[in-house]
Amino acid sequence: MATDKTGYVSVGARIEDKVMPDRVIFSIGFGGRFDTKEACLDDYNADRAKVAAALAPFGLDDELTCRRYTCYAQTTRKRAIIVGYDYYAYGTVAAPVDSVDCAAVWAALNTCGSHADMNIRFELADERAAEDVLIARAVERARGNAQALAAAAGTKLGGIKHISYNSRPGDYGTVYCAAMGAPDGASGGLGETVLDPEPIEVECSADVEWWLE
Repeated sequence: MATDKTGYVSVGARIEDKVMPDRVIFSIGFGGRFDTKEACLDDYNADRAKVAAALAPFGLDDELTCRRYTCYAQTTRKRAIIVGYDYYAYGTVAAPVDSVDCAAVWAALNTCGSHADMNIRFELADERAAEDVLIARAVERARGNAQALAAAAGTKLGGIKHISYNSRPGDYGTVYCAAMGAPDGASGGLGETVLDPEPIEVECSADVEWWLE
């Protein structure tokens, strides 16, 4: 149906909110220095096995993903004589927050005898879905303001002429704690670690233009 568009109204709106993260990521940084490349690889495999064994009771051992294993020589400055080898590799384990006991997994990782560096963070599994919800809320708020302006001018809103938005979800995730892997039975001097995820602050602004009828 044709309409007589007499102009348009432009309205902006901003939504700020906090959303709870629904995914936990355990990160493991393997590494060490040894006399030979073979010793580096042996240590990596042994350390990875310890981590996998610690994850097994929680059904997460198959979720351990390791990548970027790198081994490189350490040499003297003057004669470039090889004096040893360093290695590093990165591992991650991801799981829904409501399906695991984060504190129990964290404790198991830090008491399994691994010397890897470990940290934990919480994030949103579907960032786009969270962003879409904010956009819809911002547009709806803008529509309410635009309808009020149109009514005051004796007109009514038609279709959308233009829409743009800008979301600022930060990192959509936050590192909550980090620690060196402690030996069995030790706390590493870190004291008790509380692993309750904190809300993630999100923000979205929308600028919308409606035709007036």
